Amino acid sequence: MALDFSSVKKDEERNRQERETEHARREQTFRRKVSIQQFMNYNGPLFHAFAKSGVPVNEIVEGEVLRAPAQQAHRLAVLVAANLGGKSPDDVSASEARPFRSEASSIVATAWLEGKAVDVERMAAEMASAARLADRSWDHDPYKDEGISSDASLMMTAAGVAGTLARQVEIYDFREGKEAALGRLVKEVAETASQAAWDMLGKDGTGADVRNLTQTLARNLCSIMEACYERKAREVVSRLNGLPEADKVAWYASHSPLDEVMASFRVWSNCLGGFAVVASQGMEPSRPREAEVLQG
Repeated sequence: MALDFSSVKKDEERNRQERETEHARREQTFRRKVSIQQFMNYNGPLFHAFAKSGVPVNEIVEGEVLRAPAQQAHRLAVLVAANLGGKSPDDVSASEARPFRSEASSIVATAWLEGKAVDVERMAAEMASAARLADRSWDHDPYKDEGISSDASLMMTAAGVAGTLARQVEIYDFREGKEAALGRLVKEVAETASQAAWDMLGKDGTGADVRNLTQTLARNLCSIMEACYERKAREVVSRLNGLPEADKVAWYASHSPLDEVMASFRVWSNCLGGFAVVASQGMEPSRPREAEVLQG
């Protein structure tokens, strides 16, 4: 009697298709994670500046506030890469400009906060000169080369967040007590970063992907919290400066500036996260060039 292998072949084909579908799904999730991380790392300093300055969030969402500094930061990074590579800026690839994107964004963000213009060409030449002096023996990945686990890396990020926010609380604590104020700040950043990572990747994200994205979110959201806290602290100090102690006590009895910091942080963290998710999807079809500048 002849053996019929048709059912076996069908099962093999079905399994193969399921493996390919799963692989494609994982690959898409990984690319989305990387895209979100790139947006945050490239543009996080700009959002820090916006939050610190007090510009209304709706002007970022609906207006042109982000476009000009983002384009300037993108051009600065491209010019640095062009300078180092001895080529035309038009020939610089995204991967060649990538190492300079975050620093370029920080420079532009600082200038924007101070109301100063950036001489992009001169700054690019200075950055390129500094890059040429770098000792390449230090150019390594400690997480990879030293075998640091993803869990340990996440703990290091958490420690960094606490250290950054502790510096703010040491200066001014809104009469909440330094430990209590710091605890609220760290808890808010940690919980927001963790939840956002799951929300952004969904059920398709692996544990490693979620931990990795959580780190990126924690670092950038810490910067947002730092900006919101500093802005409110300056505002409160200015408001209470010179008042009798009794008036200060009365003001604090009817106001909760730390709650206002938290509310501002949530608005700005949602703004940054929303932009990152949209950018990871390629932005709207009508704005492809902006997506390229923001995401690079």
